[in-house]
Amino acid sequence: MEIILVAAVIVGVWLILNHIRRQQFLKDYMELQNKALDKGSTLPGDIKEIITAKTDWASVTLRVGIISLILGIVGVIIGMVILPNMPGLGEDRDIVGVFAIFWAFGLLLAAFGVGNLICWFLIDRRKGSKTGRGE
Repeated sequence: MEIILVAAVIVGVWLILNHIRRQQFLKDYMELQNKALDKGSTLPGDIKEIITAKTDWASVTLRVGIISLILGIVGVIIGMVILPNMPGLGEDRDIVGVFAIFWAFGLLLAAFGVGNLICWFLIDRRKGSKTGRGE
């Protein structure tokens, strides 16, 4: 069970650091934009492309679908393979519920990921190819 707690802490720290990095980027971009407006100059084109890439929903849908599918598969593997084979868990009756929870959440995450990938494949990929972005 300690390995699961360590993995959850690592994912939590990664999410927090990723959020902080995005907020810092947006803050720096807004400061640059304010300085450019104060001087009366325009922003370089490549910076505008970086910001528009963050709102490219086709790539966001694809990314969320892949991450959800991978996390779902990991949850199913933990619930069906790793936890049942751990020594010393055979005498605990409640551990079957833990297996079922990991398995069920894994299936839900995998289904969510497959749904996002289907939406990307049927809808967002076509929109991205029409606008020149998205793949």
